Amino acid sequence: MKKLAQEEERPYSKTSRLAAIVTDGTAVLGYGDIGPRAGLPVMEGKSLLFKLLGDVDVVPVCIYPRKTPQEQVVDTARMLGNFDAINLEDIKAPECFDIEEGLKNL
Repeated sequence: MKKLAQEEERPYSKTSRLAAIVTDGTAVLGYGDIGPRAGLPVMEGKSLLFKLLGDVDVVPVCIYPRKTPQEQVVDTARMLGNFDAINLEDIKAPECFDIEEGLKNL
């Protein structure tokens, strides 16, 4: 276990190919601002595409209740250790850019 704790790469863990799709449902393609709960099936469909086309396991994460971009950055940052990638999806502009910049600056 000590050896595993020291390794940067996680070849023995499911998280070595695990990503998250994070949304607040404010800009769901074709539907607009439908909210995080109604956006979940869309995120599940996108997760399926990741699996079928890239063999990547993706967990949809819907931020609820809706929060400010700064709060979304904090919530998303808390997940970083559990996933190898975070995909921001269907978040309206300009908040999506604020969240992306906030995460890049961590």
